Amino acid sequence: MKNYMLRIIILALFLKLAYFSFSLLVPKFNPKYETACTLDEFLYIFKKNDAYWYEKIAEKGYPKITNDLDLGYSIGPYFKQSEWAQFPLYPLMAGGLEKIFGLSFDQSAFIISLVFSLSSFIGFFLLCLYLFRLDDKTAFFCTLVFMLFPFHYYFSVYYTEALYFSFMAFAFISLNRKIYWLASLLLIPLTLIRPNGTVTVLPLFVYFIETEGGFKLFWKRLLGADKKLMVRSALFFSAPFALAIYCIYQKYMTGHYFAYVMAQYGWYKEFMIPFLGLFRRGDLTTQFNSVYIILVMVLAVFLWKKLPLSMNLLIWLSILLPMTSGSVACMPRYVSVIFPFTVYIGLFLAKMKFRMVICGILFLLQLLVFYPWLLSHPFSY
Repeated sequence: MKNYMLRIIILALFLKLAYFSFSLLVPKFNPKYETACTLDEFLYIFKKNDAYWYEKIAEKGYPKITNDLDLGYSIGPYFKQSEWAQFPLYPLMAGGLEKIFGLSFDQSAFIISLVFSLSSFIGFFLLCLYLFRLDDKTAFFCTLVFMLFPFHYYFSVYYTEALYFSFMAFAFISLNRKIYWLASLLLIPLTLIRPNGTVTVLPLFVYFIETEGGFKLFWKRLLGADKKLMVRSALFFSAPFALAIYCIYQKYMTGHYFAYVMAQYGWYKEFMIPFLGLFRRGDLTTQFNSVYIILVMVLAVFLWKKLPLSMNLLIWLSILLPMTSGSVACMPRYVSVIFPFTVYIGLFLAKMKFRMVICGILFLLQLLVFYPWLLSHPFSY
């Protein structure tokens, strides 16, 4: 296992250099984009789009709101966005590193990216070993697919994917290894990284029930007042407790317990039946994302009988919850953290004769979709 861990670390570092090397080619395709071989430019290529919101929160905190419109709105071509749409853990960590070590946001965000992209890849490898019971060699190949898959560059930029995936993966692993106190602690940061963190507690709790012998035995033991089981179950309340604290803070600062929900209006998001957001707009990004998520749902249906209930819940909650906003924006990014998909895609590719060639093609596709990121194109949101 240690040899494969070392390979994962080396490959993770190689990815960072590969992204930067690719960015040096961009001026050949778009003369407006200028870059140079400097440390600042290296750090800058990972900072686009929402990363600027995280930087603003990290350095200035959340603003006090006295007018509800300042939370965010969108009326035709007019809109206003605010920091309250972003959850606090990532900017809090970046801001903490800035203040403690006297770093810039780019420097502190890169350190976080480096640490948590590594922990994401290692966490995925361990998920393959413990949850899916793969051998070391197969688990490493699936991890390679996970690292090279298109859109998975999000694990290396100044976004929350790497943090979210790391805490989620190690929460599952902790439950698998029956380290319940650690799982409970991991639920707290998981909840404060992004809105669906709290909802992720549901598939985690179902997985806990599955590891305890299944629903029938679980309810039998619970009705029999099994003290150990009751204590272990109570540990999952750390997630809603953390969210409650954050909601109280929002109420104090904005007058609303769920200010982050109201702030989504600034991004032209509104609650609706998930599937109504498909093909809602005529731009190329929306059309591509709509087709992409339909293909993902087809794969989810195909895998339904192959996976336990906990994994199916994780898949469908990760798909449908973002779509209730009436938009398919960012869906490739949200799908990137749904690890059962990548495991089964990896298992499928592992049987192929030219599997390493396919991995190379996957990485070229990843660089292809990384190009819009470098230009801050809506395709990369």
